[in-house]
Amino acid sequence: MRCRTTIIAPKGTIVGCLRFLLGFVMTIILIGAKFAERRLLPPAPAALNPYTPLLSFSGKRAIELGAGCGPAGIALTALGLDIILTDIAPVMPALRRNIKRNRFALPKTPKHAQLYWNKAEQIRSLNPPFDLVIAADVVYMEDSAAQLVSAMDALVAPSGAVLLGYQLRSPEAHRIFWDRCSEVFPVIEKVPHEDLHPDYAYEETDVYIFRKNK
Repeated sequence: MRCRTTIIAPKGTIVGCLRFLLGFVMTIILIGAKFAERRLLPPAPAALNPYTPLLSFSGKRAIELGAGCGPAGIALTALGLDIILTDIAPVMPALRRNIKRNRFALPKTPKHAQLYWNKAEQIRSLNPPFDLVIAADVVYMEDSAAQLVSAMDALVAPSGAVLLGYQLRSPEAHRIFWDRCSEVFPVIEKVPHEDLHPDYAYEETDVYIFRKNK
């Protein structure tokens, strides 16, 4: 599946910075998506794959937080996941455009919705709970770190899981996020790097699985 994205940037020297940022974010997104792909597709035998229950997508509902222009959600849709891609209002035009551009390569067109993590009415309108909550590179602002965890808590089913692609972006946001996660999710599992896709495993980035029940 070829995911095509379009990023509109202002002219001038800032373009180089935006390209660097895009590459940085896309790396984290690809690590999560490639982890799912590697563990879903042959040659990983189901009997030897500890992630089979998590990544058996049939009949599951999922939602992505901070989808951006949509590469992770589009990739997971191609792998058969029924997922809603969400982000804030300024991002929605790029997200809608890239969903439209990739429809030909997908088994179905993923849904998309505007979502601010501190808006309870928006969360309710998405009809939770979800079996899977997906997020990648979303912990970088102090003000939104606790809101993100609250949104995850409200959206994921008691028997569900959160799949997070993570890299440290802000020490203070990092502290707030993980302190709150430890209060909400009794089970926090860091995926070993050897279980990630070998071409997309980097020392600075990690994949975590959060669960409400042990």
